[in-house]
Amino acid sequence: MKKILLSITLVALLVSFNACNKLDLAPEDYFGSGNFWKNTAQVDGAMIGLHSQLRDFQFTFYALGELRGGTLKEGTGATGSSSLNSGALIRQDIRESAPGISSWAGLYRPIFDVNNFIFQVEKATYLSDTNKSYFLGQAYGLRAFYYFHLYRTFGRVPLATEPKVLANMPTSADQAYLPRAKTEKEVLDFIKSDVEKSVTSFNGDFTNKAQKALWSLGATLMLKAEVYLWSAKVKIDGAAPTTTSTDLAAAREALELVIPKYSLQSNYANVFAYNQKGNNEIILALRYAAGESTNFYGQFLYQASDNMTNFVDATGAALPADPLLLAGGGAIIRYEYKYGLFEKYDTAFDKRARATFLDFYRKPVTSATKFILLRKFLGTVVDGKRSFSEDVPIYRLAEAYLMLAEVKNKQGQSPATEMDIIRKRAYGVSPFPAFISGSFEENELAILAERDKELVGEGKRWYDLRRMQDASGEPLAFRKDLPLVGVLDKATETHKLLWPIDRATLTGDETLKNDQNPGY
Repeated sequence: MKKILLSITLVALLVSFNACNKLDLAPEDYFGSGNFWKNTAQVDGAMIGLHSQLRDFQFTFYALGELRGGTLKEGTGATGSSSLNSGALIRQDIRESAPGISSWAGLYRPIFDVNNFIFQVEKATYLSDTNKSYFLGQAYGLRAFYYFHLYRTFGRVPLATEPKVLANMPTSADQAYLPRAKTEKEVLDFIKSDVEKSVTSFNGDFTNKAQKALWSLGATLMLKAEVYLWSAKVKIDGAAPTTTSTDLAAAREALELVIPKYSLQSNYANVFAYNQKGNNEIILALRYAAGESTNFYGQFLYQASDNMTNFVDATGAALPADPLLLAGGGAIIRYEYKYGLFEKYDTAFDKRARATFLDFYRKPVTSATKFILLRKFLGTVVDGKRSFSEDVPIYRLAEAYLMLAEVKNKQGQSPATEMDIIRKRAYGVSPFPAFISGSFEENELAILAERDKELVGEGKRWYDLRRMQDASGEPLAFRKDLPLVGVLDKATETHKLLWPIDRATLTGDETLKNDQNPGY
């Protein structure tokens, strides 16, 4: 039976985080077990700390949710001065000896800390009922969110639900291990249970805190929609779902509750603008701020030494030396999207195209000399230098509409209303191409194409290919006849829908022998 070491230390569990309205990475002070968890301010600070920790996993969420999605390049970067990272993952070369993700993606550390938070808050007598309930709504939502990433990545995973090391100090090493769940269904049912606990704990309170940087009921409802939509469409323990109808109804109910609470920005670019943090479209975002912390999107851009004047724009005019005004704030191109993704846009009218990408070319222009760089999370300029400190959405209203379109399509209804809402905003004042409903598969592919254009860089694409289906119910990850869609060969790579467990984790405990995910 697979086991995992519960490796939290007492110090880690009892650290207090700065309780101001920003997510500082460093602890302000240390509290021993005797004087922490004594008042509401400390609990509030601990919750902010959990979100600081959540932010630390921004690249992990991107890697799990998008690197394998078929839209990224490998090889040499566009300017010729860098090698692109994660080539093996991008080309689906994953194996036990080189999975690209190890130690359960590191997600058990934050899970253990959430477990301790739940343990401490549930027994707290100093919290009002309202405060206690809201804190638990946040905590159960966070735990379900982490586990849902683990579930979609590995399938069966250990289910740590309480801080055993703190609450019941083990007397032997064996007591510090936790077995892997016996079935995928056990994990999925646990996630659903945590989601429902979160919804119940919030008790209808849609309050948003810290400009949408802290977990909320809106975030839980978005997670609920994701979980139940996945449950309705994706095989579990190798079998087709048996609760599709009820799962779709649950996902739709969640979306129809959350959608009226938010509103789309009229301008797509403003959704991500540094001076628009916590805007009406954002449901939950990872908070960044100049001088505090930056996201990793500087790795999608040129560096100061790259001679961008060697390239031209779409009209043939030479680019300036620093077309995105990075002012030396760029790093080096380590991740780059395929130009074919840019070609999916109606670039003359769809404002998302150049709000998302800088397109540039080398003469003579051929299929091999067309390039795009992500410009979606540029941040702001501080003291003359670019700071990549824009918030990164986890959930926003546009995705809620697209998920509702997907639910309706699976229910046999037209997704036209939701698709037109998204397209109308994308095209702005220009006439937009109204959606015309077709067959299930035609609609599914159209919804995927809309998600591709709307959600670039937000860590969704690999999960989309796993969840979304062709007419026969197979995941679009196998549709090799379509560009930027099928990334796996069904005959030889079906096992790669799940990631392998890395060799170090397997060999770290002798009970893990012969318990690798099938196919590796």
